[in-house]
Amino acid sequence: MATPRVAGMDLRIETTSDGVIAHSPTTAAALSWRWLRDHGDDEASRDPVTGQRRVDTFSIDAAAAGAVAVTDHSLQVTWPDGSRTEIDLAGLARTCAEAHPPLRQARASLAMALPPGAAPWPQGNGDRHGDDAPAPDPVDRTAFLTDDAARAAGVEHLARHGYVVLRLAPDEVSPTPVDHGLATAIAERIGYVRQTIFGGIWDLAPDLTEHADTSYSSVELLPHTDGTYSHDAPGLQFLVCNTAAERGGQSILVDGFAIATDMAHDEPDLAATLAAVAVPGQYLEPGVHLRAERPPFRIDHTGILRQVSFNNYDRAPFVLAPDDEARFYAAYSALAAQVMDRTRWRTITLHDGDAVVFDNWRMLHGRTSFEGHRHYVGGYLNHEDFESTRRVLASNVTSSGATHS
Repeated sequence: MATPRVAGMDLRIETTSDGVIAHSPTTAAALSWRWLRDHGDDEASRDPVTGQRRVDTFSIDAAAAGAVAVTDHSLQVTWPDGSRTEIDLAGLARTCAEAHPPLRQARASLAMALPPGAAPWPQGNGDRHGDDAPAPDPVDRTAFLTDDAARAAGVEHLARHGYVVLRLAPDEVSPTPVDHGLATAIAERIGYVRQTIFGGIWDLAPDLTEHADTSYSSVELLPHTDGTYSHDAPGLQFLVCNTAAERGGQSILVDGFAIATDMAHDEPDLAATLAAVAVPGQYLEPGVHLRAERPPFRIDHTGILRQVSFNNYDRAPFVLAPDDEARFYAAYSALAAQVMDRTRWRTITLHDGDAVVFDNWRMLHGRTSFEGHRHYVGGYLNHEDFESTRRVLASNVTSSGATHS
């Protein structure tokens, strides 16, 4: 037991058989061994450049106890395998001060409807889709830009399946390089380009000097949603291939709506927990600290699932009551297992000039690792603008097909 002074407040660490209790003058936060191993600030636990989580949350042995030591600045836990986790005490004090109150009992059953027109992918039919779950046909990119019928078809593909691929015709040659004007033109057939800390239209290549994010690298990115650190996460994301990688670099898409509805049917207590616990995300770089929170399954007041959020890379520290923590980790681990089930994955190869647009409130996306130079141009759109465009196009189709007497 130790009593270091942290950020102007007393923080006393009490070791128990289940982990530690962090006592401050206003709170007493119980932190399990699993929580401690999952929230290290050391280089093995958290990338020192991007601030993103490195530790594999879902392989942690929840029963493994450690030996605790406290210095003036950190809480250190040495584990049975000889590894050590270090947690910054000032950050720990802030996290514990914001500990979540006990959850209301999550419903053991969960009514979950999908937005009109959404067709979830059947389980196990990722790339191995059959006649009952065909991947949507690509839409001709040039037609999408110039023809209203092709535009309407592309928007409906997007609403139904969660994504649409825009391909060049075999006899077309893509301009090199793909300029930002082309990317903007694609975006403006759906809505308007959203400004974020990454800019409006941005270039995505293996270069970590512009932003501290693993997207600017060549490593594999496991499926996730973007903007868990934004109160209004980007609704859609679009990517235009400028230069395809020499090897690898395929886009990965996973249907979060399909996962949510399957879990609501098969594991309703876990799905209810995922609809009840607000999980914080954060983005850190010099001069920037974004943070927001929402449940992994965001259900509106009418019972419609509106958004799936999952990004373990960007998950921020937060504290739950011990029983709630156990329920959360069980549910979050079950969700992660579904996301990482590769039979749910669709891998999409884009050639120079091709584009993909996907619903970031529904689809989890990632990327296979790659070799050689890979350059994409991309950006974000607001979900309400996509919804507006879909309504307008549907109204135009209805009006053009109406008969009058």
